[in-house]
Amino acid sequence: MTGIKIYDHGELLEIGFQDIRKFHGIRAYMAIGVAYRIMEAAFEALYGNEVPSREDISIVSGHGGPGFRDAFEFVTRADTRGEYLVDVSYPQAQYDPHRPTSYAYVFKRQTGEQVEVSLKEDFLPAVFYEYLKKGREDSFTAEEFEACEKLKKELCMRALKMPLESLLEVRHV
Repeated sequence: MTGIKIYDHGELLEIGFQDIRKFHGIRAYMAIGVAYRIMEAAFEALYGNEVPSREDISIVSGHGGPGFRDAFEFVTRADTRGEYLVDVSYPQAQYDPHRPTSYAYVFKRQTGEQVEVSLKEDFLPAVFYEYLKKGREDSFTAEEFEACEKLKKELCMRALKMPLESLLEVRHV
C-alpha cells in the first residue's frame, strides 16, 4: 500500500497508515483504518491524479470519535486550521441504533467542489454498536472488552485490504 500524498505549504509529504497509527495509537483502530481509506477515496474523487494541498481541504465529519478526527488531522491538519466540523446529526449513514452519529464525511475544496464519502452499512456488524454502547456506559466484562479490541483490529485490517468500492460510497454533493 502506498501512502497518501499531500502538500504542506509546498512540501510533498507521503503519509502511510502506520504513520497515523503511531500518532493515534490503537484506541479507535477501526476508525483510523476506515478514515485512511476515506481520505484515499475523497482525494481521488476531488483531485484525480493531482496531489492535494492541506490548505485546500475542509472536512465535515458525521462522527465525533477520536480515531476519525486524529486520522483526518494528521493528514490534512484541518482541525488545527479551523476547517474541521463535527456534525453527528448529518443525515447520511446513520447506522448506530443507540445514538445519533453518522459514518459520512464531506471533503470540500476551496473551489467549492465537494464529495461525500460514506461507509457502507454492512461493514460494521451489529455487535460493534453494542460494544460502543458498553464502552460509553463502562459496562464491559473482561471478555467483552477483549472481543471488542480484537474486532476493532480485524475491522481495521479488513478496511485497509478491501477495494474502495466495496467499503465506501462516494458522491459529489
